[in-house]
Amino acid sequence: MKCFLRSVSFCFVIFVPLLLSGCMLTKQKMEEPDSFKSHIQVELTQYEQSAFKQVEASFFTAKSKELVFRVLSDIDKTSEWLERVDSLEVLEIYNNQKYLLRTIIAMPWPFQDRELITCVNTGFEESMITIDIYSCSEQVAESELYLRLPQVVSSWSIKNVSDGLVEVKYKTWLDPKGNIPAFIFNSELIDSTKIDFKKLQTIIESTSLEYFSY
Repeated sequence: MKCFLRSVSFCFVIFVPLLLSGCMLTKQKMEEPDSFKSHIQVELTQYEQSAFKQVEASFFTAKSKELVFRVLSDIDKTSEWLERVDSLEVLEIYNNQKYLLRTIIAMPWPFQDRELITCVNTGFEESMITIDIYSCSEQVAESELYLRLPQVVSSWSIKNVSDGLVEVKYKTWLDPKGNIPAFIFNSELIDSTKIDFKKLQTIIESTSLEYFSY
């Protein structure tokens, strides 16, 4: 149970600071002449009729999907590659694969700190692990201390694509609310996502399953 709890908690956290960083108004891709395994792709896509873009990212690793999942579940390491998460609280455990979570996002002045209440569903298959994250805002009363973000859609997939090669895919969208113009929100997200994913890659590539006790 502790293993699942740590996993889902951290996987939920990942998408929030990336989106609150900003992004570009039109669909874009940023690529580097890295090796195939370490290559990171980031692009923006339209999400329904929203002015705020959805970000999608992916990369490959020679590490196992189990290791990737454990790195994502290591809450103590969150600050090594994401700095915006102020606190994370598991409000309710429905079962080993579904949780209700509260995340507080520290925002720079003059913006008010954000709060997200989400449900997280984790699926385990032979060749793939998936994490689906969506708003469950109506299940918790709002606090005057934070600005609640009620619209959130995010997911991760960690998939074996061949012997010795795992694909990690991520996509997320949210409405940041408040007085944040879409062009500002959209203007920096590709760069910030890529920076964060490089940090994530470094952690994945420098650790092993022996590091974890679960």
